Amino acid sequence: MSEHALIQILRNRMATQPAPADGPEAAVLIPVMLGPEPHVLLTRRPAHMNSHAGEVAFPGGKRDREDDSLVATALRESREEVSLASAHVEIIGALAPARAKSGIRVLPVVGLVHGDPELTANPDEVESIFRVPLQFFMEHAPARDHRINFRGIDLVVPCFRYQGFIIWGLTAYMLVEFMRQGFDHHIDYPWPPILPGILVPATKTPA
Repeated sequence: MSEHALIQILRNRMATQPAPADGPEAAVLIPVMLGPEPHVLLTRRPAHMNSHAGEVAFPGGKRDREDDSLVATALRESREEVSLASAHVEIIGALAPARAKSGIRVLPVVGLVHGDPELTANPDEVESIFRVPLQFFMEHAPARDHRINFRGIDLVVPCFRYQGFIIWGLTAYMLVEFMRQGFDHHIDYPWPPILPGILVPATKTPA
């Protein structure tokens, strides 16, 4: 069976954007599930977490001393959070690093997930696992009505809504960059809405 046209485009564009071994302090995996209709895999954090409680995120986290690269960090975190075995993942590139609200730089690593791996959420870090069709981000603009409280400031921020999940913040920003860098598909996503340089950088952080 021939590869989906969107995946062919993604491969070609990511080939010019290899993942650096060093630099940022953390990494996430943007897992693209292969199939008749490609999907992006996402997670929602449990409500009991001290940070990012209830937020949608990619599998990922800070680099450990034992990780020999940022790709290794992304793969390890994906294994720990959703039981995604590295053998199923083909790394094809990375996006430019982004800065989290904590201040650390995060590398989004793009991986194609082959087969149909059985995924299990680690309840300490993940409440639920869900998938969004790539086509959804091609066809839907972000909503402009999600309210958050950030350091005592009430903000209305853009978001994507999909089957009851709200994707906003750094995760949505990475998705927008993924669609732009991976498919040359530009999404109007005004981020950060207020406080430039605190939620995410006002301009791209150099790799």
